[in-house]
Amino acid sequence: MDAYLSTLHTATTVLEVTQVIQRLLEDEGIYHFGRVLDSPKARELATLEQPDVYWRLLELFSFGTLSEYKAIAVAAQLPELSERQLEKLKHLSLVSLASASKVLPYDDLIRELDCAHEQQMEDLVIDTIYKGLLSAKLDQQRRLIEVEFVVGRDVRREDLQAIYESLDQWSVLCEKELDTLTDGVNTAERESVSKRTREREFTFALQDLRMAYAAHASMGDDADSLARYDSQYTSSEYQREERRAGAGDM
Repeated sequence: MDAYLSTLHTATTVLEVTQVIQRLLEDEGIYHFGRVLDSPKARELATLEQPDVYWRLLELFSFGTLSEYKAIAVAAQLPELSERQLEKLKHLSLVSLASASKVLPYDDLIRELDCAHEQQMEDLVIDTIYKGLLSAKLDQQRRLIEVEFVVGRDVRREDLQAIYESLDQWSVLCEKELDTLTDGVNTAERESVSKRTREREFTFALQDLRMAYAAHASMGDDADSLARYDSQYTSSEYQREERRAGAGDM
């Protein structure tokens, strides 16, 4: 692209500018033309008393489709497209269609891309995928294309406001979703803290219960020992022996 812009900058006649545009539209590696559209030399074509047909063709490759070209070509006296330019415009038209819908029926594509038959249309889709303009799956059984990814095309200046508004609405929606997620995270954190608190309280209560049970069990053992002691020294045999021992001392 830089080479084309440099050549445009040094162009001194309308013919030289149109020749650069013609070569640009032939280039199989360039699918965005905004920088050329904004260049002073190219914009001079639009200010002519009768705007140059190559300026209109450049606009068409930037924003339009093959169907639009066919609709205005004769009336606008647009030049006939070369084979490379026609193939390129078909690629760009497919990009526009894929941007508008993620599911593209075969019949619609054959019509919009002016293909002679189904195989030609499939080859065009595959070629567009190889060029990195599109990522999609061809479903031959259901005869449709499922779009996964598509590059963006150049944007008209008059469409920028609508894009800004759309992005602003999307931003508001994202903020609402973020607030919802934040509330959910905060609720989860509160429930987690509450659960840990309950678990801690349960652990402490269980420890107190075990200590109380241990103390109670120990007191029970002491009472049993005391009972055994009392029964030993209050038995009749012990008392008889104690009296006999006392008599012997006397």
